[in-house]
Amino acid sequence: MPQPPKRLGKYAIVRQLGDGATSNVYLGLRDDSFATVVLKQFKKVFQSEVHKNMFLTEVDLGHKMQHKNIVHVQEAHFSERTGAYLVMEYADGASLDKHHSPETLLPIKTVLSVIDQIARALRYAAELGIVHRDVKPANIILMPNGKAMLTDFGCAVASRELGSAVAGSLAYMSPEQIEGLAVDQRADIYALGAVMYRLFTGHNTFDADNHFDARIAILNFPITPIETYRKDFPKALAAVIERAMKKDPAERYANWEAFMHDFGEAAHAVRMSDEETDLSRGFSLSTQAALSERMAADHQFSSSVFSRSVLSRSF
Repeated sequence: MPQPPKRLGKYAIVRQLGDGATSNVYLGLRDDSFATVVLKQFKKVFQSEVHKNMFLTEVDLGHKMQHKNIVHVQEAHFSERTGAYLVMEYADGASLDKHHSPETLLPIKTVLSVIDQIARALRYAAELGIVHRDVKPANIILMPNGKAMLTDFGCAVASRELGSAVAGSLAYMSPEQIEGLAVDQRADIYALGAVMYRLFTGHNTFDADNHFDARIAILNFPITPIETYRKDFPKALAAVIERAMKKDPAERYANWEAFMHDFGEAAHAVRMSDEETDLSRGFSLSTQAALSERMAADHQFSSSVFSRSVLSRSF
């Protein structure tokens, strides 16, 4: 990886945060205020009209959107010889691609909180007529205080309009987005459903060895049942994910209000449950089965002791 620059304009580069397909992301300090910011610089190879338009869209949307769960774009610079760059709010947290494998999954109630916050951010964007088109764990940042932030509107388009190119991350793209059709908020609802699936299981919704097979699976095959990876996963929550990810947009939630209603009810039921829904997180299916049997035996023993205790007091 090439060494990051020492400076970009009035910002000193502290370190590189990421190396994406089209851009490099740096942590920077502003000279006059020592404010910590994130600088996203487009690579010189991506200077076509398509990519310039995507950059301009991200700048425009970044200035337009003011929401507590959306990373704010502060300014943009086009004349830097090494490539145009954005200056963004620094969200000091971890992107959720650090927690999307079976060994690193977050507790179920933490994921529920994240999804609730991101759904609200996407509802706000939809109210402005904006479709994000790249909702994925890597674009969600979880702060130490539990606040979730949505970032990277570089692929965003106006609702029901065609983008200048098919864009997004395949594992989270809806069928209509893959086919290059006009999209609306239901494409982002699909993506958030796929994010939920990945954060709860550590797996994608399909089995595929390559991009071609993945595309075929997304367009034609049902998602792998979530119970395949998490035994006794709450059925109401699984139903929300399944409906959000229907291949036909007409069969999905029509809007964010409908999604949040069902998600809210399912999340409330999980939060009020006394079951140890996180006990089997990250374990193999055989280990999950053994844990479930142990829990059942413990519950049966506890019930038996309680019953004998009640009976003895009764007599």
